Amino acid sequence: MASTFGAERRCGLLILALAAALSGCSSSKGAHPATDAGSAADSGTDTDSGTSGVTPAPEGQPYPTLDQWHLFVDAVKQEPNEGVIPYDVLAQLFADYAAKYRFLYVPKGEKIGYSEKDTWRFPVGTILVKTFAYLADARDPSKGQRLLETRLFVHESGGWVPHTYVWNDAQTEATRTTGGTAIDSTFIDSSGTTRTNGYVVPSLSDCRSCHGKLGQTDTLGGRTLQLDRDHDYGNGPENQIDHLAKLGLFDVAPAPADQRVHLVDPFGTAPIDQRVRSYLMGNCAHCHQPGTSQATSSGFWLDYASTDPAESPLYVGICKQPTSAGGATCGRQFDVVPGHPEQSILMCRLESTLAKVRMPPLGRNLVHAEGVALVRDWISGLSGRCGAESPPVDAGAGPPSPDAGADASTGSVEAGAGDAGH
Repeated sequence: MASTFGAERRCGLLILALAAALSGCSSSKGAHPATDAGSAADSGTDTDSGTSGVTPAPEGQPYPTLDQWHLFVDAVKQEPNEGVIPYDVLAQLFADYAAKYRFLYVPKGEKIGYSEKDTWRFPVGTILVKTFAYLADARDPSKGQRLLETRLFVHESGGWVPHTYVWNDAQTEATRTTGGTAIDSTFIDSSGTTRTNGYVVPSLSDCRSCHGKLGQTDTLGGRTLQLDRDHDYGNGPENQIDHLAKLGLFDVAPAPADQRVHLVDPFGTAPIDQRVRSYLMGNCAHCHQPGTSQATSSGFWLDYASTDPAESPLYVGICKQPTSAGGATCGRQFDVVPGHPEQSILMCRLESTLAKVRMPPLGRNLVHAEGVALVRDWISGLSGRCGAESPPVDAGAGPPSPDAGADASTGSVEAGAGDAGH
């Protein structure tokens, strides 16, 4: 069906965290080890105990250091242990240009409840692993990297529980933290520019603000939409879902690859409407979706189903007035004004670095320049007119600052996370 967003299936491969946890897009991709660490699940090797395999911590008693889980043969090199399977997502959640390494561990003999559309149902004992790092020079990974943190998302009998391990300056050990911290970092980005950032490690409560409250916590990227892409397990590119099926990890056989719906690389070659849908899904939909999520009541829904062209354009903010922006509208009237990114609240919030204005409200200090450019191009290409557009911008004065008109004395990070300011 022709539409503003285009057909669902014209795409080329990937997605996003099994993720958040499997978690979110961008140039944050690092080089994964090319080993098939999932072979133990296929061979029947017991990887549930002992120093040669994964050693899960007892429920409610997480280990003080990362190495005690035995998830890696070499954690510094991010080389996974037996039964720990590397993967990637199609549309990553931007994290201040950090590279990410993702891994999945499923206890021996257990199965993943597979779904074509919904989040996969992982068995108790599953561990999702995501390490964040800054490449010394994004143009040349061989120059090394600075490991920042490794997050574990552990499925216990009472639900998913997050654990965060922060790497020391010597890069020899990662120690568990619950209150979050900031890591002063310097790196060279893909353009050759030297960047500095106080990279923020989230607190456990921050983790739940995206993944849901205790008892409702779930993965973000653990679904077909995000994981239906290729990964090199040592013998060349192989589809991740087909690989997991071959290892016998699903309770049912997935549909053939040509029948599966998935996201696209937001910065690839697919049509821009598809790339924007994928970007918004990876970076915004964990809060902005119907149901019980943080921004459900906003009516500004950016999950893949809600941005379908058959749905109301108001869901994606087109000519929609915000319901509770908390003063963070930058003096603009509508979330998205067709053809006018400079009048769109969405652009203001993506371009802002003010804690009370920026979106997403957590997980970034920097502006995602590539994501901003993508959304701006998309809005510029939209046709139509809102009922009462904001006053035109004086062309001679240039575009307004993304923080212009934002009331920094109202709203809060908590309000932003809850109703996402819309």
